[in-house]
Amino acid sequence: MFSLVFGLGNPGPEYAGTRHNVGLMVVEAIAQRRRLSWRPERWAPAFVAQDKDALLIAPTCYMNESGVVVRKILKRLGKKPEEIIVIVDDVALPLGKVRLRAAGSSGGHRGLISVASAIGTESFSRLRCGIGPLPPGIDLADFVLARFREEELPLLGQMIERAVDAFECCQEGGIAVAMSRFNS
Repeated sequence: MFSLVFGLGNPGPEYAGTRHNVGLMVVEAIAQRRRLSWRPERWAPAFVAQDKDALLIAPTCYMNESGVVVRKILKRLGKKPEEIIVIVDDVALPLGKVRLRAAGSSGGHRGLISVASAIGTESFSRLRCGIGPLPPGIDLADFVLARFREEELPLLGQMIERAVDAFECCQEGGIAVAMSRFNS
């Protein structure tokens, strides 16, 4: 069970609905399913939603600065990296797929690099949500900062629901159970 749930993305209306903000979309969907309300956090640049088993966190900084927020909240609440899950987009996974990992490398993801650097370890869980594949000849930054195409929206919605289900499975049965069920 995870006590802290971070959904990474970029702040501001210009980034709303972009591929890079899937982590935020998922944490917002978790809050919606659980009927939670968001409030600004006083001691970190983030919005938080508290439930009985987890604190949901939506950092309000840019993706590559999110590690600072994770570190501040871990320190303030006296939590360990093993108690968190970080939800991010993943261009290496096709749109619609989700993948859980109990630890591992950043895979080049700037948000995960920031978190690992700030907390001094890659030993934290992550839920990766597919936004790929990267089309040939398209710049990676342009792709991840683009909005989803209209025809992709139904699959995006299904993936967000699947990611929420995967998170809830982690909370109920642990990450190993969730990995065996959702990493197919």
